[in-house]
Amino acid sequence: MSEIENKIREEARKALESNEVALVIGWGEGSVPFKTTPVFVEKADDVGKLVWNEFCVNNLAVYLPKIARDRRVGIVAKPCDIRSIVTLIQEKQVKRENVFIIGLGCGGVVDATGPDASTPRQMCLVCKKREPAIYDVIIGEAVPLEESRANIVPELPEERQKYWVEQFSKCIRCYACRQICPACYCRLCFADRVEPRWTSRKATVDEAWMFHATRVMHLAGRCIQCGECERVCPVGVPVAELAREMAEVIKENYNYEAGDPKETAPVLGQFRENDVDPAQHIE
Repeated sequence: MSEIENKIREEARKALESNEVALVIGWGEGSVPFKTTPVFVEKADDVGKLVWNEFCVNNLAVYLPKIARDRRVGIVAKPCDIRSIVTLIQEKQVKRENVFIIGLGCGGVVDATGPDASTPRQMCLVCKKREPAIYDVIIGEAVPLEESRANIVPELPEERQKYWVEQFSKCIRCYACRQICPACYCRLCFADRVEPRWTSRKATVDEAWMFHATRVMHLAGRCIQCGECERVCPVGVPVAELAREMAEVIKENYNYEAGDPKETAPVLGQFRENDVDPAQHIE
């Protein structure tokens, strides 16, 4: 057992024994050695189920809007997960007092779906925020990665369009990206609406364009780039790239980054005098 894992269990036990929380959400052992799975610990005697290793990839914040609505819940969280929690608090989906955060310093996790189970996740290679933004307890220290991520999306518009046509031609409209995303908490998604009908369920390139482009617009200033959408895609569409590029646009034009606890509201929910007006903006 690692020192960090031991401390996670100690903090979870204290929180449960003192009735400070009703349960603790964390990672547990998966079905194979290089996998983990979300676990929900309600008894102090069961904290031994909690683990911490480089395969703890799930963004557990996705469970909070339902589980922490009317009670205080503990959660073991990486810095990216915590930025999701911050966004949920800002959007009034979760109350801060209902979440006990066991925050972790992070050195990145690995992509166990690739050919090499020791390869860092792609989103970890561009992540610069490795310290918890908010926490009740902090464990471990941030470890910067030495690798960097190569740009996989072509720069020229014609080549970019061709690239995304090829990618979206693989999309089967399973909505796994939507279901895993902590920011996709709408009770009725635009993709499921009948009146008005925004998009059909057909697995065509045009319909995939509509779904993914609209979704990334909905996530503008809200996506914290955890990469969960890309991880769960069964056909390997790099959907996180769209969100990453949108985050860069928001940062450049509105000086806003999702998951920043200093902000009181999402960028689309506030107005500043120096905001760029897209209708008047000229490159």
